[in-house]
Amino acid sequence: MNTKHLLSNDFIAEGGENVQECEENVQEFEENVQLAIRQWMREADRHYPTRSLSGLFFNPFLLIMKTCLIFVFWGIVALYLFLEFSPILIDIQPKAYKLPFRDFIGPLEENNKLNKAEHLYEGILHGPESIIIHEGALYTGVADGRIVKIEDGKMTTMARTGNSCEMPHEERKCGRPLGIRKGKDGLLYICDAFYGIFTMNFTTGDLNCILPSDVLVEGHKLNFPDDLDLDEDGNIYFTDASTKWDLSTIYYLMYEYEAGGRVIRYNVHSKETEVMASNLHFPNGVQLSKDGNSLLICEIMNRRILRLYLKGEKKGKLEVFADALPAEPDNIRPSSSGGYWVGFTSARNNSNPLLADIVAEYPTAKRLYGRLHYIIGTLLVKVSELVNHDAFKAFAYKFNRGDFMLHLLRRHGIIAEFDDKGRILRSFQSPDGTTTDLSEVREHDGYLYLGSFVNPYLGRLKL
Repeated sequence: MNTKHLLSNDFIAEGGENVQECEENVQEFEENVQLAIRQWMREADRHYPTRSLSGLFFNPFLLIMKTCLIFVFWGIVALYLFLEFSPILIDIQPKAYKLPFRDFIGPLEENNKLNKAEHLYEGILHGPESIIIHEGALYTGVADGRIVKIEDGKMTTMARTGNSCEMPHEERKCGRPLGIRKGKDGLLYICDAFYGIFTMNFTTGDLNCILPSDVLVEGHKLNFPDDLDLDEDGNIYFTDASTKWDLSTIYYLMYEYEAGGRVIRYNVHSKETEVMASNLHFPNGVQLSKDGNSLLICEIMNRRILRLYLKGEKKGKLEVFADALPAEPDNIRPSSSGGYWVGFTSARNNSNPLLADIVAEYPTAKRLYGRLHYIIGTLLVKVSELVNHDAFKAFAYKFNRGDFMLHLLRRHGIIAEFDDKGRILRSFQSPDGTTTDLSEVREHDGYLYLGSFVNPYLGRLKL
């Protein structure tokens, strides 16, 4: 077959610069397939000899085999070309990267301490991402958009950042509260991934959107508000995880290794916004230092914590606070010792890498998989819109967003305490995944309260 004709510019709409490489790959693959076919045919002739001159065209078994292999080969070629060059598919441009691993020694030595954590309100509290303790009551935001209060074992809905909805396929309608903080003014401050920054009255539950997500900040709307912290001058420092992807496409952000994340400062008095740091790889949790001179930023995709100087001679400068972390860091909160607690996804090292670590250096594979995932996920969502079945709608949405990936990966739970220099002091682990995927650690009265973006419970561990 004329491979070069099939790969001409008339056949391929985009990706001209990759055509030569694609031709060579296809030609090499075709030669390998043809060689395999000849080997299989010789083996078949040995077992099923014919009396024809060629020994091939009058052997039905070999003819069918060859025809099937040709169809399979060109089917694979067609699928590859479609996934690689089709302009109608999702625009995902993965980059190759490789991150160092840290050995599990010293304070990271493997242990089972996290397995002792209680799972409170299991099956009732879904995705308690961030936690605040106020006047003896615990507050958290959950996956259906509610802010709930837990006091004396009783759970009360205080507010909704979005509208009443069915979960999880209407997440954008529901809203999704992520990071929360208690302000000096006695209000609860909330980062909603879809709707922006809110305040809530602890007593009445009244909500006020102080910075909606459609506000443009240096040319980009708030696409993925994630976590926040507040200083005494009315400044809110918060992360906008990506200018391209939002919460509903979070796994494409991770496939792509996109550097569109920002840290933004908003002043509640002047109403002014300013981008403090940009070109970050999925910035997530933030925490002001005790002296207020710097801001710590968890950068998920680079598995590190950065320090952004806000005052002094280094004002505006970014430095690495902690690097080569054992997993992706989520939120960061103060510890009673003067350091910081960090929640992580799933721990790994050189001997136990995750699938994400293995494919990190192969952007083409990630692009093809991401686009195939998009096709299947989109079809499932379209079918779910025609089928009035809540369970199928939930499955289609979760598949499309990529949640199923969590169940395919090794889930080694871990949290860690850092000192104010970025050194790990101790870790609590759950190698078998009994307690894992932790977004935040809130220390209070001798307990660690463990938040999670995905877990159907609130964790609690006695120190």
